[in-house]
Amino acid sequence: MGKREHGGVPATDDQIIEAIEELVAANREARRIMEAGEEVLVRGIERLRNGERISETLAYTPAGEQRGATESANRRIAEARHDLRLLLIGRCLDEGMRPWEIGKAWGMSRQRVDRYIQELKRTPDTGDDGR
Repeated sequence: MGKREHGGVPATDDQIIEAIEELVAANREARRIMEAGEEVLVRGIERLRNGERISETLAYTPAGEQRGATESANRRIAEARHDLRLLLIGRCLDEGMRPWEIGKAWGMSRQRVDRYIQELKRTPDTGDDGR
């Protein structure tokens, strides 16, 4: 595959599918982590309603661990979404779409699409896998 005008090598369908699957997995993991956090919050409410002091309730609540897990899950989603968008915007450009058309189709500004395109231009051509 040849190098594209906007950087890197064209993404294959398999790479796009893999990126979509990573985003789905990241969403599922985040949902699992948030549901666990919700359970912690509900238990905290029950303890407080039963008259427990906040200091006692916090002793049984892994708030720091939950916060860290949630932040990590959100980062994974953001990275997976970003990687997928790069692949898809590159493919859209390869298929002849203009930046404004991509933005309109995805509900994002043309300027934001242009930032992705600039990032694609900085992506080195490192081989056949498009990475």
